[in-house]
Amino acid sequence: MLLKLFAGLSAAATALNISSPKVEFAGIKLAGFALLRFAEFYIGSLLAYIVAVYAASELTVDMDEPQEKPSKFWQWNMDQLAEIICALVGARVTVSGAEKLPEGQRYLMVCNHRSIFDPIASIKYFGAEEYIYISKPENFRIPLVGAVMHKCGCLPVNRDNNREAIAMVKSASQLIRDDTASVVIYPEGTRSREDELLPFHAGSFKIAQRTGVPVVISAIHGTDEIVHNVPLKKTKIEIDILDVLDGDFVKSHTTRETAQIAQKMIQEHLDRKYAAKE
Repeated sequence: MLLKLFAGLSAAATALNISSPKVEFAGIKLAGFALLRFAEFYIGSLLAYIVAVYAASELTVDMDEPQEKPSKFWQWNMDQLAEIICALVGARVTVSGAEKLPEGQRYLMVCNHRSIFDPIASIKYFGAEEYIYISKPENFRIPLVGAVMHKCGCLPVNRDNNREAIAMVKSASQLIRDDTASVVIYPEGTRSREDELLPFHAGSFKIAQRTGVPVVISAIHGTDEIVHNVPLKKTKIEIDILDVLDGDFVKSHTTRETAQIAQKMIQEHLDRKYAAKE
């Protein structure tokens, strides 16, 4: 929002400046010139901001230092980056079923995984402060992105290393117990390239089982279309909150059973989405 405000004020100042009596522009030329200057200032401010954040991350973020608590400063920056990215790729995010989200308590949210834009769309709508995201270690090595994720408290999960996976579950569980944030995880482990979901990793649900919090089952649709639509077409991204399994249910069932329930629910929902488009 601050970037948009800055760009708007800059464009307004430019328009006032060129509308002085010294300059003989027709109204339509004046409007066109003002729009051009607006675009210049807007794009310039975005690029300047991204460069500044990248420089700050390179100079101040130590990826080897554990981030015990999310940084408010970097959460704010993550919000700005998510908004910028969605604006640049023409993504419009809508959410249905938000009224089902548990109030006054933390929870584990599980979702299908179709694109690198999945968490970006979620952050754009819900904000970075509400959730801690579990992601592949490779994502933490992406310039700028990895540093911001690290400072925001996001956790890497290496499912090929049991010790590291268990450590992630313990860290995520502690964040929930401390009422720091809810946790979002993509149980498929990697992006699905087809309409069929990949098998859910049951270990993902240990976070909820250990802490006794609800599991929010959600589905995301449309993020995989962004790369095909940019730059000519906008993309509608839908996040649907399908159901909530309360803490007692989760504790009384095995993680495998909970994973199967969540996967079946998401798959059936997506099947209806795909059928409606045909």
